[in-house]
This record gives sequence, structure tokens and C-alpha cells, in this order.
Amino acid sequence: MQLPNKRYFYGVLGAIALLAIGLPLRGVLQSAAVIPSPEEAVKQAEKLAPEELAQIQIDEVTRDRLRFDPAWQPIVRAIRQDIMILKWGDNKLDNPVWQRYGAKAYPLLDYYARSGDPTRQIYGVVGIRKLGKPYTTLWLEQLLQRQPENFDIYLLTAKPESLLDPNQYTQPDPEAWKREFGLDDPAVRDRLVQLAQQNTKPAPQAEFERQFNRQFLRTLLGDGAVDQPPPRAYFDPRQALNTAEWARLLQLQQANAEDIREAIALYDSLPTPSQKYLLVDVFAPSKAGEIIPIARSILQHIATQANSEHQAWAAAELDRHGDPQGSAILQNLINGDLSRLHNLTRNVYDGFFGQDLHQGAHAYYLLLGIVEKYPDSLFAKSCREYGDLAGYSYFGGEPRSKAILDRIAQKTPEQRAKDWEQWLARYPQHPGTDDATYHKARQLQAQGDIVGAMQLWINMMVQPMGDRDALYLAWPHVRTLLDVGLTTAQIQTLRDRPQNQSLAPLLQYALTVRYARDLDYANALQASEQLDLAQMPVEILQTYYKADPGYDGAVNDVAQKQQQMQAMLTEQRQRWQQLQQWQQQNTPESRYQMASNWAGEGGWKNGYLPVWDNFRTYRLPQNDCQTWWTCDYEKRNASEIRAAYQAASQNAIALSLYQDLLGDRATPASLREKTLYQVASTLLAQWEDYPYGETKRIHPLPGMTGELNTLIFSTSTIDSDWEAVERQMQQDYQQRLDEIIQEMQLTFPKSPYIDDLLFSSFYLSGERKYLNQILEQYPKGDRAAEAKFIRDRLSSQSGS
Repeated sequence: MQLPNKRYFYGVLGAIALLAIGLPLRGVLQSAAVIPSPEEAVKQAEKLAPEELAQIQIDEVTRDRLRFDPAWQPIVRAIRQDIMILKWGDNKLDNPVWQRYGAKAYPLLDYYARSGDPTRQIYGVVGIRKLGKPYTTLWLEQLLQRQPENFDIYLLTAKPESLLDPNQYTQPDPEAWKREFGLDDPAVRDRLVQLAQQNTKPAPQAEFERQFNRQFLRTLLGDGAVDQPPPRAYFDPRQALNTAEWARLLQLQQANAEDIREAIALYDSLPTPSQKYLLVDVFAPSKAGEIIPIARSILQHIATQANSEHQAWAAAELDRHGDPQGSAILQNLINGDLSRLHNLTRNVYDGFFGQDLHQGAHAYYLLLGIVEKYPDSLFAKSCREYGDLAGYSYFGGEPRSKAILDRIAQKTPEQRAKDWEQWLARYPQHPGTDDATYHKARQLQAQGDIVGAMQLWINMMVQPMGDRDALYLAWPHVRTLLDVGLTTAQIQTLRDRPQNQSLAPLLQYALTVRYARDLDYANALQASEQLDLAQMPVEILQTYYKADPGYDGAVNDVAQKQQQMQAMLTEQRQRWQQLQQWQQQNTPESRYQMASNWAGEGGWKNGYLPVWDNFRTYRLPQNDCQTWWTCDYEKRNASEIRAAYQAASQNAIALSLYQDLLGDRATPASLREKTLYQVASTLLAQWEDYPYGETKRIHPLPGMTGELNTLIFSTSTIDSDWEAVERQMQQDYQQRLDEIIQEMQLTFPKSPYIDDLLFSSFYLSGERKYLNQILEQYPKGDRAAEAKFIRDRLSSQSGS
């Protein structure tokens, strides 16, 4: 018998994986094959070698039919009982599946081990560990090949008893888990280490700890072996200064012409980090007027070099020490081309956020000294005017007087935008032009000119502007507006502007995703056919990530990020091709398949714009809506916000497609039954598994009768209002579930899904009436045992 046939038969046994409690099934499919009995499936499984068993994948079509097959009900109930005991009982399993079926349960246990539910995952991992070798080794090998994230190594190293019952925790044996997985065998150990290393990818620091392969290598080989991201290339700037000549020159209290020439020549030959170290850590600590001769000469040399990035620093230092030549140069700088101050002001940002506090603090005090000593200079005047417009000091952020703040508050966004525009026109080379551009963009946003604001944020990313310390503020706005802010026409307008061509690939990608969200798969495929994100200059995002205070240049490889975006696009095109086929078939069944694809696992990829570094769930604006505009009910129409966020929600799109099916009289009764069930499943998934902030913005979902409460994002909302809104939203979800249950009971009274929906309603509402209804009306259903278990437990806890 060939392996595919064996795989089918054993897939039946593995299909029990979805029979545990949890959300309703995501797909209810048909199959013409006859389901074998449990005995027949086990008999087939016994013929497989461990290596074959470890390669079996669960048959999803058969899986979805098993839970209602009478022959499988005893196994279904037994496994469900195990999960109930782990979730709500005493954690003591009498006869778990791995004891009843031994190694034949491997595919089932492997499925559980990949579950997102912690209880199911523990059940699967412990079961595999109980099977012992070679299954543990085979499973670990597959795990390393998958490169999972958010899979904790503790599941392998902790004692199984401690995993099943945390109350029975005992200290794990650091060598026991190695023996358990065959890692005490040098050959196995070396092979799996090599496999883990081959399947480990570079990542930002924040993603490192989520990579199981790195956890595995660190736990096995020790903290120092693979614990850290690839280190930055480090150059010790002191090394070049550790010479006899520098020691002599820096000790001179008087220097002749030859000494000065030698010192300048030595300085010019230093690597840039060593030059900076000399200025910041050797010369800067000197008190005013106490500078050594060599330091003065080197600073004078630098101050006369117009192309030196340290010219302004050197001139300000000389001025601090009362040097006439330095003061003259400084006054020329602060009254002329202010762009020559960019490196000095940038030192403040780089110093504080680059962890060189000495550099940042010294640059800050140099700048304060300049504006205090030369209050009538162009630089000082422009900084004062900046503060009067922003409402806080250009240096340090101290708030302006109440009179100034009141004056700002009385202005309209149009007036404030005009003020910033005039400031930028007066001081186009000022170090703060990037900051001022950001402020102007915020005011354009406040007055509803979102395309104008977006253009300014794009300008900040792609054009030289100011000292660039505000650059990190632009990219979050750009990606947010591309995702849930701008319309398709607005993105097209921005894409077609000549000044935006360097960012055109990203804008084109955003357009492509919009087409897919609109179910226009033909246009999505056409627009993405020749799309190459590598054509976007790496410097655009590289500059952003370097400006981000959390940037680690060794691992935030922007070229790699753009490659990952391209890989996502390739996968999306494959999904869009399948969706287009179903759309063209235009049958009730194909429409159901399309909706289920959006609702199912991986459906989020259909309309995903990969600009969030895998953190869209947390980074998509959910509060501070005055800053982000996309969710600001005081600036945008409530229905417009809901439409924008729903268009970016896989569940909202799926529910819209399901509702179309339910509203079509041509939909067969059997398909209508499944569709109702899928609607409930998708609603529960949105409520339980997605951020509450997103759930609020897409409320009410298609098919709901709830109202959109504009109080949700009002700046005056108080805690009691938030609680009231959440209660109302939950009631809306519950009402839709009750409507589905009622229709099921009237139209499909024998539907096997009704008790599932009642069970889910209990979890959503906490009301025991749903458990009672299961036990009274569906005592033979597959949820009856769970309902009784939970009701009895609740009764014993309450004493009623």
C-alpha cells in the first residue's frame, strides 16, 4: 500500500484534533469518501514505521466530518473530557489518548502541539514526549524545520507533570530533556544543532526571543553560544589615541608651531570615531577658559573647515573658551546658512537615543549657550519663533507662557498650518525644518487635507530635510494612512506624482492590496504583475530605522525587509489567483469557499499590507486618535472610519461575503446551514482573538443590528462610558448569535451545530441558561458532557 492511502486512513484518527473544546470549526466541507471505523483506522496506522508516521498530515476534509460520526463519538468524548479536566478540573488524566493509542496517536498529538490554545498545545507536547524516542526526535526535527515563533522551549525542558499541572511544579532536570529527545547521542545532537542553525534567520532584537530555534540552541549550547543577535562591528575609538605622541601632545601646557602641525596632522589621520571621541570625551570636559593648547589648535583647525561635520561643534567649543577666531566663525554660522548647524543639533538626538549621553548633553548645553549669548542671531530668533508656534521651547520642550498657549489654541488648523509654512519659508535651512514639516502636516491633517499631510510625510522620508531627528515620526503616519486612511484614488494620486517615484513601489503595493480587499482580484493581479519592491531605494527605510530609537543596525537589514515584503506579495498573488477562480465560478459553493478563505487560517494575508514589521495588531492606531486621524471621530465621519477599518479586516470581509450568501434565495439549504455556522464562528473569532480597539472600529459587523456609538473615540469619554460601550457591543454580538441559534432551531432543528453555538454563547455571556438548554434540548449532543461538567463545577463553587 502506498503512503498516500495510509495517510488517508490515518488522517481519520488524526482528525480528532479539532474535537476538543474551543471555537467552532472554521470550515465544514463535504467528502465522498467513506469514513472508516476507529478500529480500521488504527489497524492501518499499525502498518506504518515511525518515520512514515511522523510525516503524516491530518486530512482536513475527513477531519471536519468526524465529530458527527456515531462510531467516533466515544473517542470524541474521551478526548474532550481530557481537555475539560486540564482546563477546569484537577489536571489528573486517567487514560489520555497517548496511553490508549500509543504511537498511533502521533499525528493527532502533533496537531495539538501546533495549537494556539495553551491547553491543547501542552496536551500535544506532553503526549509526544510520553511516546518517547524515536517520535520525540522526529517531532523535534520537524519543529526546527518549521522555525516556529512564540513556541516556548519550556514545553520541552519542563517535566511533563509540571506542564499538565502547574500546581505540581518541580525543578526540571537540565539533562533529562536532552535524553528524552535523543540529544544525549552526539550524532543526533550535532545533526539537530546544524538543522537549527540552518533554519535560523537574522531578526531584530525584539524578534530574537520569539524564535524557537534560537531558544533551542541557547538552551542546548549555553547562553553565550547563540544568545545575542549578530553583534555590531565595534571599533574602539581610544585605540588610535593610545600612542606615545598623543600622550605627549595632550600633556603639553605650551605648544610650539611644530607641535601644532603634528597634532593637526595626527587628528586628520584619525578614523572618524576616534576624531569624535577626542572632541567629546577628551576636549569637551574642560571647563570654560581652561582648554589645553593642542585642543585649541585642533578645534581652530576644524572650525575653519567648511566641509567638516564637526565645524559647528568646534566653533561653539572655541566660543565657550573665549577664542575670538572661534566666536567669529560661530557668529557667521548662526547668522548665515543654518544647515551648517545640522550636525551639532543632531548630536543631541544621537547622543541621548544612541546612549552616548555625554555627547548629547554637551551638544545640548553648547546650543543653549549659543542662543543665550547671541539672542539676536538668526538661529536664536528662528528657535524662539519655533517655540512660539509649537507652544514649547525648541530646546528642552519647556511649555510657553499661558498667553502664548491660549493664542495658539484660538487659531484654526488653517491658520496654524499657514504659520508653519511661513516659518519654513523664512528658515529653509534650519535644523528644525523636519520638525516644522511634521507640525505643518499635523495641521493639514486637522483641517482635512489628508493628501497634503501625506505628501509632507513622504517628503520627510525621501528628501533631505533639517537635521533628520524627527524622521522617525513620518513612517508610522505613512504606513497607517496607506493601510486604513487614504482612498484608492488618493493613493493613485500620490503614486503618480514625480517627486514620489522613489516610493512608488510601496504605493503601488498599497494599491494592489486595496484591489484585493475590494474583491477585485483581476486588478490586484494585474497591478502586482511586475511589482518589484527591491526597486525602492534601501536608503528610504534604512534612514527611518536608523532614526528609530530602537534601531539596531546589525539586524534591521532593510534590504531583507523588502525581500520579505516581496515574498509576501508572491504568496498573496497565489491566494488571489485561487480567489479569482472561485469568483469566476460564481456558484453558491464557490462563493462559500471564497468567504471561508477570508475567514480561515491565513485569510489575513489576502488583504495584508506588510509594512508593520509583523506587529500590525499592536501598531495599527487604536488610541491617541487625534494624532493619527484614521480613527478620530471628531475629524472623520463615523461610517467612513468603520468602512476603512472593515475593508482591512479579514473577518469583516468574510462576514460580508457570508451575508451575501444568506441573502441569496438560490443558496441551498445545506449550504445556508454551514454559512450560518461560519458567521457565528467568525464573530466569535473577532470578539475573542482580535484587539478590542480593532473590534470597536469595525462595529457593527455585517449582519449585526447594533449601532455605531460615536462616543467610543470621543476625547471626553470617561471610564464609565467605555464600560457601557463594551457592554453594548457584547450584547450586539450576543444578539446576533441568538438570532443564528433561533434560525437554526427553526429551519434546521436537527443541526449538529446548535449545541456548539449554545456552548459558545455561554462563554460569550457567562449565562448558565445556555448550558441548561444544551442539557435539556440536546442531551445526546457532543457538547452535553462539557455543559454538565461546567454547570456542575459552577454549582459546586457557588453552593447552589
